[in-house]
Amino acid sequence: MKTFKIFLVVFTILLLAAGIYFIEFFYPIKGEYEFLVSKKVPASVVAKSLEKGGFIRNAYSFLILSRITGWDKKIKAGKYKLSRPLPTFRLLYSMVYNGLYVLENPVTVKEGETIADIAKTLATIEVDTAEFLRLTRDPSFFEYLKKYFPRLDARITLEGYLYPETYMFYWAEDPRQVIFKMVSQLFAVIPDSFYDRMKELKFTLNKTLILASIIEKEAQVDFERPLISAVFHNRLRLRRPLESNVTLEYYLRERRAWLEGSETRLDTPYNTYKYTGLPPTPICSPSIKSITAALYPAKVNYLYFVAKGDGTHYFSRTFAEHRLYTMKVRSLYKQKVQNSQSQ
Repeated sequence: MKTFKIFLVVFTILLLAAGIYFIEFFYPIKGEYEFLVSKKVPASVVAKSLEKGGFIRNAYSFLILSRITGWDKKIKAGKYKLSRPLPTFRLLYSMVYNGLYVLENPVTVKEGETIADIAKTLATIEVDTAEFLRLTRDPSFFEYLKKYFPRLDARITLEGYLYPETYMFYWAEDPRQVIFKMVSQLFAVIPDSFYDRMKELKFTLNKTLILASIIEKEAQVDFERPLISAVFHNRLRLRRPLESNVTLEYYLRERRAWLEGSETRLDTPYNTYKYTGLPPTPICSPSIKSITAALYPAKVNYLYFVAKGDGTHYFSRTFAEHRLYTMKVRSLYKQKVQNSQSQ
């Protein structure tokens, strides 16, 4: 009796496959399409959508085949490119095992973006962002990454270690794979000579990325990166607070033209007006240009800079000079605001 049942199941699968092949051989579907399967969509909905879109002839055949094979619960979310007439079995197999026809999606991490920014971008391809965010703060996951990247120096968060680049990910990609690719890219772009330079400066990789991330947020034009780096190096050497707005903005999660006096007194390690040294973590994903600037500052004696409003800065050696520049910039800013309000 048991043998007969097995025979019956096998016979049914072969008969169904033969029927589907007959339909698709004599009635091919022509054209090239993209088809999206969202997360947690049942096989019945996928089958109906494929039929409605003209990708398969018979939704019922697709659904029955998926249930007989046990693949109806295993269809993966993703974007598929159907570029020629596709046998139902092959299409179903692709949706279960990420085989043929699966498209990768470009995802761009911009220079200066935070982990929170990256999570928002990943949400557009249905990556599990809650898990992504959890992993970026999970010390046990850091230890896993260190097996592949022994120089990884993250302690609190992976902020700063997810390198800005355009990546290709599958729809609903595993967050572990997403992070792995981004961290891998960071170590791919940092040359070995930079680690020698870190030793000369008595910098760790983490310290380098922290400073580079601040430079990334402060600089808007490339030629100023080494100058901004020099200001911070000089202040660190003199044990003076960095007095950088962008570290407080990271804590406040808000970009500001000016910080209020009360905000510069906030009790947080990201308040570089109140505390000397670097903040505890990077504040964004720095580019290789900012990493280079962090290790190779310009040879100048500047201790201050203030944004002009056009993407560049006024640099100065004394507080008196810096104060004059600051007053000038604020006056121009107020005038600009008044002009915009009067229009």
